[in-house]
Amino acid sequence: MSNQAGKEDVVIHAVGDILPWRVEYGEAPETLFAAAHRRVKEADISVCQLEANFSTRGCMQYRDHTTWYGRVHPDNVKALVSCGFNVVSHASNHCFDYGPEALLDTIDVLRRNDMQVIGVGKDIAESRKPAIVERRGTKVGFLAFNSVLPVEYEAREGKAGCTPVRVSTYYEPQEYQAGTPPRVTTVPLEEDVRAMERDIADLRKQVDVVVVVMHWGIHQIPGMLAMYQPVVGRRAIDAGADVIFGHHAHIIKGIEIYKGKVIFYSLGNFAMEAPHNVKPPPGAFAKRMSTIYRTWKEEPGSERYSGPPDKSYTMMAKCVISRKAVQRVSFLPGWANLRAEPEFLAGSDPRFGEVLRYMEPWCRELGTVLKVEGDEVVVMGGGK
Repeated sequence: MSNQAGKEDVVIHAVGDILPWRVEYGEAPETLFAAAHRRVKEADISVCQLEANFSTRGCMQYRDHTTWYGRVHPDNVKALVSCGFNVVSHASNHCFDYGPEALLDTIDVLRRNDMQVIGVGKDIAESRKPAIVERRGTKVGFLAFNSVLPVEYEAREGKAGCTPVRVSTYYEPQEYQAGTPPRVTTVPLEEDVRAMERDIADLRKQVDVVVVVMHWGIHQIPGMLAMYQPVVGRRAIDAGADVIFGHHAHIIKGIEIYKGKVIFYSLGNFAMEAPHNVKPPPGAFAKRMSTIYRTWKEEPGSERYSGPPDKSYTMMAKCVISRKAVQRVSFLPGWANLRAEPEFLAGSDPRFGEVLRYMEPWCRELGTVLKVEGDEVVVMGGGK
């Protein structure tokens, strides 16, 4: 199959987490995507996940664990503008870091720059409102949900926040020996899942293609999926979703095909200029960042973006819509440098093969086959 879309086709590009910090570094925001913006703009519709508020207002909200708080100067929006993003999901564990003022400022900044915002709002009704984009007679609808919720980050009637799919976690011993790792069971809140299903079913009646954006899962741990992710992803598809773009993990993860529909469990970081010198909470995440789990050393000049080698791997999902249906799904492997700047890789670049080799075992476990076509990797079923 050709990797070139036809004249009547509609192409969607999707990337993962973005947190531009250029203004704070005294640099032009547009420089963040200097090596990537042309490829992103090749699509008819492009979508991303924003990890910080564009605001100078608000106050820090209570968090039950230590982490960074996401608020950057509104002029950083110029980074997103340079890529021509049409749809921005802001549903995340940082959307409410500085309360309702900063969240509402962010929505306003994005809308004033001709971007539709999904997954957040002044109340639950607005946060559930989809974005609908029409190109060449094909209508594509977008919804966003968040399963990584600090206390009070969800939207409610009369309260700003994000659209939740909340999850409960249970721990139980796996054997009689004291101190052995427990079995971790995660169960999505049925009330939230049913609300998600209604949102998708309602949108299905209005558009030709439904795209669901999910902020979910376990970050930093290679390949690991939480038990609830396939449950929620498959129920979203059963309700009418055509493709799911996931993120939050800050590394790329496996891809599953369910009933012919593709679930990207994590597109990874696309451009995260976050402060990476914050000590992670204890447990698996601390282990991930220690020599017990993996050896790596900070490189000179890596204060802006650092971590184990797989933090450099990124991707951009590509969906080709023909005759009002998704006909082809692929991804473009990418690489983020120590300044958090992404670039897309040619198929002949050794780093292309490195990203592909990293992805293949996680996809194989999910029954997915990856096929290289030029500078793209096509997602195919039949590998299990």
